[in-house]
Amino acid sequence: MTGHSGSSSRLGAFLVAVVAAIFLFADRDVLAVADDFDRMAARYLVDARKQTLATCRERGLELPPDFLAWIDRDPARQASVYGCRADPLPVLLALRSLEIDLGEEVVRRDYPQLAMAFAIADSYAAPRRKASGWNDGDTGVPGEVLPDISPRPRLVLDCPGDPRVLVDTKNFSRELDVFDHVINFFEDHPSIEVEIEVKELPPLEYDDRGVAKKRGKAVKVTKTMERGLVGADVIASATLQRDFNAYMAAHGHPEITLDCGDRVVHQGSKEAVRNKKVRASIKAAHDLFHDAYRAKGRMPQERDAAPTASESMAWFIRNNLHDFAGTDRVWPRFPLDAPWPILMMLAADDQPLREREEIWTKYRDQGEFRTYGEYIGGIAQQFDMQSARRVAPFPFSYGSIQMMWKDGGVCGTMGNIGARTYRICGVPASTAGQPGHCAIVVMEHDPATGRFRCRGGQYATGGDEVTTVHAGWNYDDVGGRRPMVFHQSVAWAVNDDSDAFIDAMVLRRAWDNLESAARAGQCVRLMKATMRLNPFAMPLVDAAIAAAPNAMTAVEVLDAFESGFKPHATKEFKLYRRTVRALAHARILAFPSPSTRRENERLLEALDRQGCEDAKLLARCWKDLGGEVFDEECRAASVAYLDSAERTRIKRTSQRFADMIRAWGRSVKSGGQRKAWAQGMLSTFGGHELLVIGRKAMVDPAFVVLCGFAGRPVPTVAELKAASASGAASGSV
Repeated sequence: MTGHSGSSSRLGAFLVAVVAAIFLFADRDVLAVADDFDRMAARYLVDARKQTLATCRERGLELPPDFLAWIDRDPARQASVYGCRADPLPVLLALRSLEIDLGEEVVRRDYPQLAMAFAIADSYAAPRRKASGWNDGDTGVPGEVLPDISPRPRLVLDCPGDPRVLVDTKNFSRELDVFDHVINFFEDHPSIEVEIEVKELPPLEYDDRGVAKKRGKAVKVTKTMERGLVGADVIASATLQRDFNAYMAAHGHPEITLDCGDRVVHQGSKEAVRNKKVRASIKAAHDLFHDAYRAKGRMPQERDAAPTASESMAWFIRNNLHDFAGTDRVWPRFPLDAPWPILMMLAADDQPLREREEIWTKYRDQGEFRTYGEYIGGIAQQFDMQSARRVAPFPFSYGSIQMMWKDGGVCGTMGNIGARTYRICGVPASTAGQPGHCAIVVMEHDPATGRFRCRGGQYATGGDEVTTVHAGWNYDDVGGRRPMVFHQSVAWAVNDDSDAFIDAMVLRRAWDNLESAARAGQCVRLMKATMRLNPFAMPLVDAAIAAAPNAMTAVEVLDAFESGFKPHATKEFKLYRRTVRALAHARILAFPSPSTRRENERLLEALDRQGCEDAKLLARCWKDLGGEVFDEECRAASVAYLDSAERTRIKRTSQRFADMIRAWGRSVKSGGQRKAWAQGMLSTFGGHELLVIGRKAMVDPAFVVLCGFAGRPVPTVAELKAASASGAASGSV
């Protein structure tokens, strides 16, 4: 981008490379391509800045000249403010609002990257606030949501305290209601004995010299303790339910009766699922007790409000400045001066400050950093049952991390506990979905190299390739959820050249402003320019592919990517390359089939060269050729798979091929033909039905899929081993 220091250095290096290329008779058009897109992005940025400032003047929104000059002094900052959103106004005003609340020295000098992350993240949050009817100040445009830039005192960070207001449920100067009597039953009841599990270290032992021996690991110990009665105790005990019913009747409420069974609500219970009447009674009891606790100040009326961007940023900064000298704490756990694209998950955290503060205090004072809670099994799938088993007075509401710690849960709860705890301690993180599972992803920083990476955790049903991050991928002006590799590409793009990544986002905005015909004619050139600008700039890679007007142009776009990516074609980026390839081939599948056999053959040749794994696309092309091509190609692919070294080394390889088999089978519409096709495919597996990876033996997932299509029972591992041994003994192959 013209005037950009990072771009200038890249342009200088680029000129040297082009001169060398001339002497090698290489393509001389590349420099012109780069210049064209550089000028287009520069023009877009100038126009976006001009229009945004004109809008401010029209609406009477006054911004200090020194604030605007500070933005313009840094090309990357100017590009971030005016060029990364189609509407830059919310970003500009959010940055100014942060400065008003936190001070110039914080926003301009100490934490400019963090401030930019909050400004960008807040601009994506604005439409959600608008939908809920929230408005930041009067802009003169009905229903519009914009950050407040009116003069006001500097923000004083104040973490809210416990919001509960205790109600005297024995105040006989008023008529007691049903909730008063519910609370009085609990609080007037004698204490009860309960068993709890705690972890304890074994007692100290000493040797003959009086020196303490090394202690073993902490073990779980069951202890008995006394405590007051709570709602969960009543729901779990038929005896207490009868006592409660009698108490309510004696106090004028005979209509309140509970019949929740005896110890129905616990982890292993199935009765609450099977017996609808019991489940309805348990839910009614929970709702009654929960409402009573809220009405009488034993639980908050509602969850605390999310903090403003300024409050959240101030809270992170306060913690970042804490002195941990003399402790064993790892701090900071992540640099708050990282480039803003890396900090977006952190800036998007909307946990109320009171919830954050408790977790932070435990880390600060005790070093507690727990990212996994109590896994309670199937009952967690029934929210009313899960809540009923531990309903009690509590200072936090449902949805809080504290309630997750109290009630437990399954993968979704564990993922939330993990991601929220990381963010509370200043680390960008998010929950992430996998097939039938919830995991987490975390941004990491290597202080030795300065490099970033996005790493997954709590995986269960696959690796990065089946993981979708729940945090918005807010780099293309669209937002929304994207696969894990999209978020990994942000770390890789920043590692490659953070300023160039920001330039790429500006170019994406400029590209989106072009007419569709212009984009169609320039998509191959855009991909070439992207590879020179930043090969990990997924916003541009995705845009170039999406603009391809036909199948063969999409092939050219992918070829341009592969050619430019050769210097980075290492194992680390294998999933990234596969994802880009999948995007291009999905684009081809969106077009009608080629009109002639020769065009179809040319397309198939290209797909084969590019290593296409899009099963639907391949099936369509094979079928378009007619005859036995589909069957022959499927069998050839099966043989190649069975001969591949990856099959016995990488578990995901077999699952990926099973997915392809499934897609091919479903493309055969006739049940009889599908069965015959599957039987033919099964013949290729003769002697290879068993898959051994490491020391673990399993039936090959692709073989299992084929058995289903063929209507054959799937043999067990033991049966296949026995058949293999029998064949070896008889000398058969």
